[in-house]
Amino acid sequence: MVSIGPIGPVPIGGGDPGQVALPGTGPVGPTLPNLVAGPFISKAKINTTGMTFIIDGGGVAITAGQKGHIEMAFRASIQGWTIVADQAGDIVVDIWKDTYANFPPTVADTITGTEKPTLVAAQKNQDLTLTTWTTGLAVGDILAFNVDSVATVTRVAVCLRAVRA
Repeated sequence: MVSIGPIGPVPIGGGDPGQVALPGTGPVGPTLPNLVAGPFISKAKINTTGMTFIIDGGGVAITAGQKGHIEMAFRASIQGWTIVADQAGDIVVDIWKDTYANFPPTVADTITGTEKPTLVAAQKNQDLTLTTWTTGLAVGDILAFNVDSVATVTRVAVCLRAVRA
C-alpha cells in the first residue's frame, strides 16, 4: 500500500501493492465522488495520463507536413488515441518517435503502424486497442506529429492515452 504524501507516494507497508491510499478518505474523512467506494483506488487509474497535440490552421484548412514536437518527461506506454476536429472532414496524422540525440524524427521513425489517427468525413475517431503501434516511450523521447493528408479540417486535437511506466 502507498500513501500519497506532499512529495509523492510513500510506502506504508501491508495491503495490496496495486492500490494507493488516499489521505482523508474512508470512515474518518470525506469520500471523494467519482472515485471508487472506500479508501483505495487502483494504481493504474493514477498512472493513466493523456497527451494532447493541437494542430491549428489559423482559420484555413490545415496543410500536410510536420507540425511540431513534444518531449517525453516520463516513461509511458501508449494505450490508445482519440482525434477530434472543429468540423467534419478528412485528416491522417502520423506520429514519429526518436531520441533527443537523433533529433529530428523522420517517417522511418513512425510508431503508428497501420492505425494512424484518422478522420474520414468525420469530426471524431478513436482507437483504444492498438495492435500495430510501437507503444513504449522513454524519458527524453521526442514525438513528431506529421499530417500525411487533409481536407476541410482547420483545427484538430490528437490525444494520446498512456499509462506511466
